[in-house]
Amino acid sequence: MSDSVAIENDVQERFDQVMAQVRGRLTKRQYQTWFERASLVRWGENSLVVGLPNRFYQVWFQSKFSEMVREAAEQVARAPTSVSFEIVDGMAPAEPDPDDAVDEVEAVAPAPSHRPVEPPPATRDLYPAPFSGSGTEDLPLRLNELYTFDNFIIGPSNSVAHASARAVAQNPGRAYNPLFIHGSVGLGKTHLLHAVCHEFLRRFPDDRVCFLSCEEFTNEFVRSLQRNDVDSFRARFRNVHLLVIDDIHFLKGKERTQEEFFHTFNGLYQSNRQIVLSSDAAPNEIPTLEDRLVSRFTWGLVSQLEQPEMETRMAIVRRKAELMHIEVPNDVVEFIASNFRNNIRELEGALLSTKAYADVLGAPISLKIASEALKQSLQPTGMGVTLDKITQLVCERYQVKVSELRSKRRGRSISEPRQVIMFLARKLTKLSLQEIGDHFGGRDHSTVLYAVRQIENRYGTDPAFAATLERMADRLGGNLREDA
Repeated sequence: MSDSVAIENDVQERFDQVMAQVRGRLTKRQYQTWFERASLVRWGENSLVVGLPNRFYQVWFQSKFSEMVREAAEQVARAPTSVSFEIVDGMAPAEPDPDDAVDEVEAVAPAPSHRPVEPPPATRDLYPAPFSGSGTEDLPLRLNELYTFDNFIIGPSNSVAHASARAVAQNPGRAYNPLFIHGSVGLGKTHLLHAVCHEFLRRFPDDRVCFLSCEEFTNEFVRSLQRNDVDSFRARFRNVHLLVIDDIHFLKGKERTQEEFFHTFNGLYQSNRQIVLSSDAAPNEIPTLEDRLVSRFTWGLVSQLEQPEMETRMAIVRRKAELMHIEVPNDVVEFIASNFRNNIRELEGALLSTKAYADVLGAPISLKIASEALKQSLQPTGMGVTLDKITQLVCERYQVKVSELRSKRRGRSISEPRQVIMFLARKLTKLSLQEIGDHFGGRDHSTVLYAVRQIENRYGTDPAFAATLERMADRLGGNLREDA
């Protein structure tokens, strides 16, 4: 057997293990209805792509099963893994039988998950070829054609970030350098980064642009070390006119990559080349980020995206519906905007779930359809248990401040209450690991998972500690005894 065949078989075996885990979490009928047509497209470094037969499946999987498949893939791979879904030509036809689909709507939860679906990008991959510009040997930069300034809904929560992003695209290297945009997940950071690139290239079509995720930057650097070709890496990244990096908090804990990015930053900055960065947390709230990088990230403008207010949310729903070619009555727009307040992805997820439910029933979107499609996500969990309530209670119990929990401090007086909050949030809410991590300055899901397991172990071996946790859960209206 050739090496390539052996590798291919190994990847397929890992995918089969993922499907086996998924099968164990669903009823037989659910699995047959949705997953029997799923196939492996590719499984590269930290990235799994699953093939599906059509657009209906793609929307449903992104909304309902993305988190489940990701968690299963990470357990099999024992590493952080992103999951995406592609339509594969020539796969077995058709959407699920309508009767089956209606049953599954009830069984699988019609409402969007806490990590709702995003509309599929206009291009398949965001970062496959991060460079663009005349006279380069790199492939053209691929950007989402929908993520422009014209399609960005402006409100009080994001007007400063929007205006500053426009300014750096129109006057690069002079207006604000660097521009650092931060905010919780799903508030439009990536949209603004794409918009900056679109506007910059429109004004300066011959200039060279690099747009990639921090994870991609890290992977490129590691590969250059493996090839003993760091000089080529530096030449690529220090000779661009615009460097845009999404999720820069991914640098945390990576000392060698931080060192390399520090020198890349200095080289571009001294040449008046524009730098735009995004993060889930402000520079001084990113754990284990070197002080010299924190300092440089604040040299220009640090702009925060906040949760959109009601009027902005309604405008976003209308705009998303228009881009998706979905007719949505005004009362449905107001219903979605009133009930999904956290971020734009949540609004998009609610809109797509409503559309999918209406399609399954063969009915136009109405307030009744929307209420039925989204009813599960509108039901309070544990008498309204929220991450903020958990944080407040634990801070009172341990006599610590929220700002201390979000800092880089690691002493037991801080780490224990932080881990307790993560544990209670995981047990008493439907928040994902990443969403809980975002609450603590952008910590990644592996940090949260470690904290949950630490507290779980102590919960099972320390009766006094377990009793304390159960009392806190009772005060919050939840119940650990049935869950932990």
